[in-house]
Amino acid sequence: MSTDSVFAGTIPELYDTVVVPLMFLDYAEDVAAEVASAAPHDVLETAAGTGVVTRALHRLLPSARITATDLSPAMLERAAAVLPPSDRVRWTSADAQDLPFDDAAFDAVVCQFGVMFFPDRPGAYGQVRRVLRPGGRHVMAAWGRIEDHEASLAVDDALRVIFPDDPPQFLRRSPFGYTDPAVIRGELEDAGFSDVRIRSVTHHSRPTSARDIAIAHCQGTPLAHILAERHADAARTTAEVTRLLEERWGTQPHSGRLSAHVVTAVAA
Repeated sequence: MSTDSVFAGTIPELYDTVVVPLMFLDYAEDVAAEVASAAPHDVLETAAGTGVVTRALHRLLPSARITATDLSPAMLERAAAVLPPSDRVRWTSADAQDLPFDDAAFDAVVCQFGVMFFPDRPGAYGQVRRVLRPGGRHVMAAWGRIEDHEASLAVDDALRVIFPDDPPQFLRRSPFGYTDPAVIRGELEDAGFSDVRIRSVTHHSRPTSARDIAIAHCQGTPLAHILAERHADAARTTAEVTRLLEERWGTQPHSGRLSAHVVTAVAA
């Protein structure tokens, strides 16, 4: 497994308590509302992470059965701990590129900010198409360009200052590495989807301190593993990123622009 896709160790808790409030909450509502608009009965979520979309789906679809999956058992443990026990939600560790479910088992498949980490996206889309019933919908979100995401761009710029000879490429390579709507549309259509709709959605992050933004990126994502592989001290790197962000924005909490593609496709 690529280091870019490893969400383990201390990451699940930091991801849920720092990263999710910073960037994910508004998009979780957008994605869940899009899924709920078709009133599906059987819903599969891939790359569910710590369950921010799962919780929104559980609220908006009171009669639906939700199967929430992720490659990381640690992320699902965190998700299950946050959502009150429910007989309508099943947590299952699963690889989105090799789903352990029967053909035509679901009315909807949802994936928020996970597809960018799949090494075999066409294969993952093929799996989604296989488990969807004809006419079922795939709803997903992928980040837009890093240049349209103020906090992450600032962190990337700071890392280039800290590591001038070989800056980490994780942010541009993975979370912000799948941004072209034409590519997204083409891969979905090749996998057997029709009526692909892609809309660009802009939000602003919650006002967040420079320190929490630094923690979110440097310790709450797989960037933490990449820094560890370089023998870079996480606390020291986080402190230096914090300093550079405060030079850029000052010491007041920062609210920056976010941009993502929300995508809906129909199983032909």
